[in-house]
Amino acid sequence: MLLLYISIAVGAFFILFWCAQLIFFRLHMNWTNLIIPSDEQDEDVGVSIIHPIKDLDFELEKNLESWFRQNYTGPVQHIFSFQTSDDPAIPVVRAVIEDHPDVDCQIIVNPVMAGLNGKSSNMVHGMKQAKYDIVLFGDSDVRVKQDFILKMVRPLKDEKVGITTCGQVNIGGTDFWTRFFTFTQNSETDFIWAFMTKLGIDLGATGAAFGMRKKLLMEIGGLEAFGGSLLEDLHLGNTLYKMGYKLVLGPFIECHVQKLDKDKSFNYARRIGVGVKAHIAVELPTFILMVFWYWIIFILGFIFADPYVIYLSFIFMTLRVIQGFIMRVLTKNKIMLTDVITPLFFDLFATFYLIFSISNPYVTWRGIRYSVKKGGYIEEAVEEDGLEDLEEDEMKV
Repeated sequence: MLLLYISIAVGAFFILFWCAQLIFFRLHMNWTNLIIPSDEQDEDVGVSIIHPIKDLDFELEKNLESWFRQNYTGPVQHIFSFQTSDDPAIPVVRAVIEDHPDVDCQIIVNPVMAGLNGKSSNMVHGMKQAKYDIVLFGDSDVRVKQDFILKMVRPLKDEKVGITTCGQVNIGGTDFWTRFFTFTQNSETDFIWAFMTKLGIDLGATGAAFGMRKKLLMEIGGLEAFGGSLLEDLHLGNTLYKMGYKLVLGPFIECHVQKLDKDKSFNYARRIGVGVKAHIAVELPTFILMVFWYWIIFILGFIFADPYVIYLSFIFMTLRVIQGFIMRVLTKNKIMLTDVITPLFFDLFATFYLIFSISNPYVTWRGIRYSVKKGGYIEEAVEEDGLEDLEEDEMKV
């Protein structure tokens, strides 16, 4: 009976945690959707926005338009940073720029800097062109509300704030792996990272969109100091926390997707698993318990042949599925039949990668395969085209 009582107590605690996650998300989304007008206090605060881009994202034009349709009254500069001149996204960016001739924009093209990941290299090159002391970084696959700049910039006027960053809400997809990826990202970023960050817990920053004062960024070594890892945003946030700066959670942003393959889910999980183990290893058992607790109860029920504990674990699994349904609705995703197993599969999947993330040193991201060591630091980076040539040469040998 002791095991049953302990299981009930543990279950009650984590069910309250699930409810708190849902309430937090709803309240923060309400704030995200509440548009705040920009006024004279913003007129003298210039902002440079750096867009690191590689390849053509789904509905790229709509994403870019959201960045141009801002209500911000201060001067804004847009820098679109690419790695190659034949990138298929460049014509789309040019077309959007032509539709907004009064906006300060430029396109730059530079090869990936040695020792940096592709995105960080794009951002470092963009920083060299930034005019203003406030810099925002935004991925090309995200869509923002019209007061996004305002909500990201105003907190940075406080010298105690080191960075503003925000969770990415993924929307779309009908096949299993696309929907599993969106569920994975939403669970990790919006219902865990953003929630814990709001509570003041050091989990680093997310890189989909963030803002900083250029002077502070230079003081800590610039993006070059963090871009040698696939987890540059996590490194950056951890560093600022340790220096005593506040991390302010900005509004949620949207990422609309159509179809993604399972490899992207696996590679994303590897990145997150490596990050958790490298930077918040002390809390690793807590993270495992957070996603695996009801499976532990299920396993213990079988080990001790306790049918009541097993039945209780089934109740917890059912409640987890219901929470997953609510998460889908809150993130503007349709509920589909696959959502019955997705939350349970995600918790098993996440636990596996939290434990075994270092076993496979290769992570493919944005067309580049990285060989990484502990902490997500890059040992080698090979373009996918170059990777094919390398594999052919290895077969010949």
